Amino acid sequence: MKRTKITFLAIAISILASVGIVGQPTTVRLIYPNGGEKFRAGSSVSIRWDTTGTYRSRFAFQFGTSANGPWTTIPNLANVLDSGRTRGIVEGGWRVPAVRTQTGYIRIVLLNPDGSFNENVTDINDAPFEIEQPAPIKPDSILRTPITSRVKLTSKKIYALDGYVFVDSLGVLEIEPGTVIIGDTVGQNSALCINRGGKILAVGTRENPIVFTSSAPPGQRRAGDWGGILICGLASTNHPGGEAALEGGIADANRVRGWFGGRNNPNDDDNSGILRYVRIEFAGIAAAPNQELNSLTLGAVGRGTQIDHVMVSYANDDSFEWFGGTVNAKYIIAYKGLDDDFDGDNGFSGKVQFALSIRDPQFADVSQSHVFEFDNDASGSYNQPLTSAVFSNITAIGPIKDTSWTSGVGPNKFNSRYTSMVQIRRNARLSIFNSVMLGWPRGLEILSTGSQLAAANDSLQIKNNFIYGIKTALFVVDGQNPGIPSDWLLNPNFGNYVDLASPYNAQLQDPFGENGTIIPAPKSTAPYLNAASFQKTGSVPIDDPFFEKVNYVGAFSPNLIERWDLPWAEYDPINAQYYPSSAGDEVPTSEQIITISPNPTSDVIRILFKTSGNIASFKLYDGVGNLLYEFTERNLKDSYYELPIDLSHLSSGVYYLQFSVDGRIGVEKVVLNK
Repeated sequence: MKRTKITFLAIAISILASVGIVGQPTTVRLIYPNGGEKFRAGSSVSIRWDTTGTYRSRFAFQFGTSANGPWTTIPNLANVLDSGRTRGIVEGGWRVPAVRTQTGYIRIVLLNPDGSFNENVTDINDAPFEIEQPAPIKPDSILRTPITSRVKLTSKKIYALDGYVFVDSLGVLEIEPGTVIIGDTVGQNSALCINRGGKILAVGTRENPIVFTSSAPPGQRRAGDWGGILICGLASTNHPGGEAALEGGIADANRVRGWFGGRNNPNDDDNSGILRYVRIEFAGIAAAPNQELNSLTLGAVGRGTQIDHVMVSYANDDSFEWFGGTVNAKYIIAYKGLDDDFDGDNGFSGKVQFALSIRDPQFADVSQSHVFEFDNDASGSYNQPLTSAVFSNITAIGPIKDTSWTSGVGPNKFNSRYTSMVQIRRNARLSIFNSVMLGWPRGLEILSTGSQLAAANDSLQIKNNFIYGIKTALFVVDGQNPGIPSDWLLNPNFGNYVDLASPYNAQLQDPFGENGTIIPAPKSTAPYLNAASFQKTGSVPIDDPFFEKVNYVGAFSPNLIERWDLPWAEYDPINAQYYPSSAGDEVPTSEQIITISPNPTSDVIRILFKTSGNIASFKLYDGVGNLLYEFTERNLKDSYYELPIDLSHLSSGVYYLQFSVDGRIGVEKVVLNK
């Protein structure tokens, strides 16, 4: 009985504290920011305070450029309850304003029970912090909302977005190859949104991709400098009523701008345009907590839309996110993003083939980062259509070079927010085939009874994948009675191969760029060169005509490698120089038929060349004319190729490479130093 009385007393005290009758603190101490920090305009910062005596008190947080104010209340932090997830911290809750200053301050102030400020219980950072805001490069033209007719952008100008730019229904935004579009000034919200019924025709070329990037100058670009591209279609989504608003707070109240889905009459063949040879760099902003814009957001986009050769670099949230829809994609790259590389929800049922994912060991999100994160919806319901995307031929290079690495900051460390490589949850049915995945703290997670039962019934399949260098658990299921066994992934009928020891056992040429350039293609000795399978079992349509029936696993072919990422991809966008095409028109250029690297070499050379789809032939001779190597390939694609040649069995010296590409012939000297 005594224990019961104490319990009732504790409950009463908690209730009284919740309404501010008891428990009001007499002091409060701000812990972070504390002073001396440098924040970037537009970035998201966590605020921390000492929780001594503050439980279930309410606080407001304010920003000023002087220790004495004036103070501006931060909109989403005007009434923060010190309890639960906000016990002593608002994780990523302050979006740094677009104010360049060296005297920045945050003030925490206690709220009285009536919501007024208690000016006797406040604190500020001990010393000022700095807010940096790079001066934007000067555009030639400004793109403003709305676009209601056909508008064409030319490569002879650099365009800048003025805030949120909408392409409304019946509007068409056509973009020439080589055009550069920058976001608004860093810290100012900006994004390009294609509304239902609108179209974007962004068709670049291998040599002249279309680039959406930061307004900051080279060397000063960072993730989150602008909002990204959002496309709203009329295809299916499992949201109630068949439509929903995009995240990020850009949707209007009239269910027009920023809304996606075909309502009760969806068109899964809907066409929102074309993205081809397009780069999206430094995009993704947290307009408010849990209201993020991704680099490329696809809301109920139909399969009539064409997406191929799209690279997302330094995303500040997800690189690619699909909310429902049926759109397919090929040849896509997620490069050093913050959150998930490929995130699907709300009935996304498209297909993706040939995708590359590369992570940075220190760059991960508070929400935990993955290659794949798929949900049916936020509640894990059975709402139709079910999320049932199919991915094949993925090469995913994770944040861990060595499984002896530990979480933390510094050399041989990885961000603790990296968790599982693949997370399938909340009744989703993601299937992954013919892929190479390496270097993650954990492997695959299938969470929720619905997803596990789908796996047991073959409507969720993980088959013919090669997995290397997983630090801890390979496979995780949740629940007291999981719907599949703990060794489900290793079922011999699935054809998965696992080597937990080291990411290097994947035998990619240079997955971590240790020789200066990331080369994600396989070595000729990789064990999966002829291991792909597109044979259908169960209900997953891996035999669909969309999938090119290649014989190799991963995103790149072996031996003579089609480098579909070259030359349009850019692996150093922070420092890349961008100009209107007219700026370089008068610069004379000479065509280089092949490039040999490294040269000199100690073992392997890589020959990069472009063909128009004819014959390529290579012969290697020693100094006295002996033929040492010969390679000929006919019926090539119109593409860039890379041919690795292993010279490790030869003696140091000078060799000569004779080549013929599309009838163009020549000889290059090769130096071998062992």
